[in-house]
Amino acid sequence: MNTKEVWQLNDDEFKEIEDLFEKKIALENLIKIVDADSQKLYDKLINDYGKTVHHFDSWWNEMSKKYDWEGKNWWLDFKTKKIMMNQ
Repeated sequence: MNTKEVWQLNDDEFKEIEDLFEKKIALENLIKIVDADSQKLYDKLINDYGKTVHHFDSWWNEMSKKYDWEGKNWWLDFKTKKIMMNQ
């Protein structure tokens, strides 16, 4: 499968999406191990996760509109800080 570079993120853009991605993954892992009997903690995790996913999705939507990215199914190469798409 061929890939194509769509955009090169600057350091601030990369830091923002990297932080959101790491938080999203951390919350997903916590949800897996938290005892559902701890309803208050579980509810907080679910609430935080929902907000994080919303911010994560919003980042992709805002950036794609701001820079008029082609395509739709983008992904981030964390090593190069480039937004990529499959062709």
